[in-house]
This record gives sequence, structure tokens and C-alpha cells, in this order.
Amino acid sequence: MKYSNLIIRIGFGLLFIWGGLEKFFEGFLGGVGLENMAHTLKNSGLGFLGDSGTYVVSFLLALLELVAGVLVLANQQLKYSYSFLAFTMLMALIMVHIPSGSWMNSMIHIALFTTLLGLALENFSDKKGK
Repeated sequence: MKYSNLIIRIGFGLLFIWGGLEKFFEGFLGGVGLENMAHTLKNSGLGFLGDSGTYVVSFLLALLELVAGVLVLANQQLKYSYSFLAFTMLMALIMVHIPSGSWMNSMIHIALFTTLLGLALENFSDKKGK
């Protein structure tokens, strides 16, 4: 077993499980909750979806982030989980962090995006096809 891979999976798995949960439950683990998440999405260029549309997108993002975190932690479907999480970080970077001028958050999301993209590409080229 590669312990470095295990440590990476534990770190990313817990990070995105936490991220999914905090999007569902306002105040829990510092969470923003679905309504605040929907409001952020509405103000980040998805307003054309309307209130219910941005709420549905918020729900789906939270759910998929939570599921991807669990899959990473369980060492399952890594290429798809890492790909989804990399895409999520790229969208957060483009839609939220760069426009807000928060360079520290932008740098963190660039690091997350590039690391997750690298892990996804590594797992797509893996002969086991996990």
C-alpha cells in the first residue's frame, strides 16, 4: 500500500466531506447552508436560473462534493471523483474567488485545482482503471 496515496486520500476525502456538509447545514462546521450557497451562486452569474434553480444547483453541488469526498476516502471511483472535485475548484476560482479579489483564496483554489487535476489524470492513466 502506498502510504503517501492514503494520506492524500484521507486529507482530500475529509476536506470535501466537510465541504459538502457545511454547504448543507448553516453553522455546522462553519457552514454556509444551502440558502446562502444559492444566494452566492445567484450573484456569481447563475442568476438566470432563478431562486429555485440556484437552490437546486446548490443542493447538487453539496451532495456531489460530499459523495466525491466519501469515494476518495473509500478509494473508489478516484478518476471521476478527482475530476469532479478539480472542476468544482476551477469553477469556484473563476466564479467566486478571482472576481471577489480574494487572492489568498484564489491561490488556495489554484493549488487545489492543479493537485486534484493531477490526481485525476494519474488515475485515468492507471491500468487498474479504479
